[in-house]
Amino acid sequence: MGDRANQVEYNNEQYHTSDLLNSSSKKRLDLNDLLKRAKDQKKNDKKLNLLIYSGAVSVTALFILFLSL
Repeated sequence: MGDRANQVEYNNEQYHTSDLLNSSSKKRLDLNDLLKRAKDQKKNDKKLNLLIYSGAVSVTALFILFLSL
């Protein structure tokens, strides 16, 4: 029986299975956190799109102004 216990300890040390089991139980997914992250990401994407579109319109306006001179 002592050999069996030593084998289990050896396997835990060799494959770090105890670390994997402990780390997965400590970190749990929180749906509210995920929804908040998605909402924040969507807000940042909208800001970036607005910045890109306004830059494109500005460049187009400058190009038309330059051609009209």
